[in-house]
Parts: sequence; C-alpha cells; structure tokens
Amino acid sequence: MARTYAEAGVDIDASDRATAALVAQLGSATRKGDGAPITLENGFAGLVQLGAGALAVCTDGVGTKLLLAHELSSLETVGIDCVAMNVNDLICVGAEPLSFVDYVALEEPDAELMAQLGAGLAEGCRQANCTLSGGETAVVPELVRGFDLAGTAVGWVTRETIIDGSRVAVGDALLGLASSGPHSNGYTLIRRLFDGDPALGAQLVAPTRIYVRSVLALLAAVEVHALAHVTGGGLENLSRMNPSFRYVVDNPLPVPPAFDWLQRKGDIAPVEMYRTFNMGLGMVVAVAAGDAVRVLELLAREGETAQLIGHVAAGEGVAHAALD
Repeated sequence: MARTYAEAGVDIDASDRATAALVAQLGSATRKGDGAPITLENGFAGLVQLGAGALAVCTDGVGTKLLLAHELSSLETVGIDCVAMNVNDLICVGAEPLSFVDYVALEEPDAELMAQLGAGLAEGCRQANCTLSGGETAVVPELVRGFDLAGTAVGWVTRETIIDGSRVAVGDALLGLASSGPHSNGYTLIRRLFDGDPALGAQLVAPTRIYVRSVLALLAAVEVHALAHVTGGGLENLSRMNPSFRYVVDNPLPVPPAFDWLQRKGDIAPVEMYRTFNMGLGMVVAVAAGDAVRVLELLAREGETAQLIGHVAAGEGVAHAALD
C-alpha cells in the first residue's frame, strides 16, 4: 500500500525539477510594451502589462480526481473544480477573474460526458462571476484513455493593486479559510486508499470551493498583504506569499474527517499529509494584525469558515503545530 504521494506515482520533487527545466527555456519568450511580463517571485498567476493595469493568466486542470468522480458518478462537479483551481490562483495576485476557456481531451466523442462537464464549468463560472468564453475539444484516442479536463483563466488588476507579497511583514496575522475537502490535489494517493464507502466518497469528490467573491470583497475593504491558495505541495504554498519570512501556523483549522481517515488507512506520516493535502485549509490571507478581527467579520458575512491560524515571523519556511 502506498504511504507517500511518490509511492502512489507522483513525486513532487521530481515534478518541481521537470517544471524548472521547462521554465528555464522560456526567458526570451517575452515582448515589450503591452504584454511585457511583470515578474512575481513564486506568484500564483502570470502577469503582463496592459495599459494602466495588468492581465493575470493561469492554467490548471483537475488531475486524477476525474477518475474518482467518474467511479462515483459525480462528473457534473468536476467542471467546478477546473474553474476553481484557476480563479483561486488569479485572486492571489489581486486580479478579478473575467474569462475562462476549457480544454477537453477525449478518447472518443461522448455527448453525455460533455454535457456533464459543461454543466460544472458553467456553474463554476457563475460562482466566480466570469465569462465562459469558449474552449477546445480534442479527440485523441492514441494519447488519452477516457478523458482529461483543463482550463485557463484571465483576470484584470490595476498596477497599484497587484498583490506581490512585498507588503508582508513580521507580526502580520495569518487567517485561514476552510476548504471543502481535498479540493483537486492528492488524488493519485487518495484513489489508492479509497475503499468504496459512499459517505467518504461524497466528501472526497466535493467540488473545490471558489473563494472569488469573498476575497474580492476583502480586497475592496482591507489592505491585504498576501494570499496563498493551498493546493499541490500543501503548506509549502504559504512560502509563495514571500519566501523571505517564516509562516507560523499555531492555531490550525480543524482537520476534516476525510483526511484523518486517509492518514489512518494509509499509515501516512504527518509531514507527508501536510505536504500532499490542504488538510482543511483552502486559502490563507496575510494582513496587519490590527485588521484581523475586521477581516474575520467580513469573511463570516461572505459565508466563509475562517479563523486566525497564526502569524508571520522572521526566518524562512513554514512551522505548523501538527508537525512540531
């Protein structure tokens, strides 16, 4: 039985090295003026200049959650996941999502499948208040067994309101927004452990929570120093806010039962759990300590489950109460 994500078939370190190899070839693929890159260190979305502001662009997919959703006849929700994984990244740089396009790769044409995917994509775009502008459907039986789903989101942010992590400071409060479940990460390992229990299955295929409306309301009311979407890599995403600080999580959100079950079932070490899964933490907001209470009140009005989870300290990396 797999006890780590790597043993299940996904080596995060190897994936990071492969991505770095690709990125190393892209340095000259730029232009000047409108479309010129705005560099963010470890940013959650790419930014390019456009007039007085910037276009934010990101792309992501659902991964092997698609296989579990298919097994559990829950394909109408994976379109929401696809939108969520993109728009939740866009808002981390302060951008408002405007447009989304999808890419579906199929082994063979399947009208019923496409209708289910389309329903989820439309619902995700409604939740994110962005336009579903189009997409591409490719029938590639030599490449795909079943289907795959990915998408790209585009947003807009004024130059002065870009969130680049430069305002993060020692003493900042870290506020955590609860996830709806594993979201769309760690499913290669989850599928190795899942035993078919319907109640557990419902928790595992719950669609990724979309934080767009809540975070945009927050950005309009408070100076947000940084945001982190907790996806692949788990806690490591906090350092992407600004790697020059240490993020201390000493009051974590409750861990949902599905994660406890996965840990027991697979005898998975805590450090591996927190590196693979969000563990109930979907989004992190860094603000001045004096704004923390106001932010929590606003998030509660927006329907979020949120709490003060920690603070920013001098140093580097992430410290978590469950890993001490």
